[in-house]
Formats: sequence, C-alpha cells, structure tokens
Amino acid sequence: MQIDPERLREVGVRLRTLREQRGETQVEVARAVEVHRTYLGRLEAGRQNVTVGTLYRIADHFGVDAAALLPD
Repeated sequence: MQIDPERLREVGVRLRTLREQRGETQVEVARAVEVHRTYLGRLEAGRQNVTVGTLYRIADHFGVDAAALLPD
C-alpha cells in the first residue's frame, strides 16, 4: 500500500519547521538522531517514509510527542 504523498509532505513540513525554529541545520539534527543528512533532507522534502524508531528519536530531540510530527 502506498503512503499518501500529501501526508509525507506534511511530516516533512512539521520536521523542517521544528528544526528551523530551533535554528539547527540538517547536519546537526541528523547527527543528533543518528541518521544521514540526505535521509533527513528527503524526510523534510516529503520524499522519504520515516521509520518508527527515527520518528521517536526526532520527537525526543525536539522535545515533542511523536504524534506532533504526524498529520491526522
């Protein structure tokens, strides 16, 4: 089953917004959550599906609930 591209885009928008609000670069966040910078860039662009483990690491890094990164 395909994931709705609009949902992936929304996850990316939320992730990018949190990162920019904290004034962090993709490199800084990628290092903190132990992913490659290009993977994080694809997440932010809505071109990559996020794994559950990565979702939780990102949420923990930003101090938000994982659900805050997910649309509906």
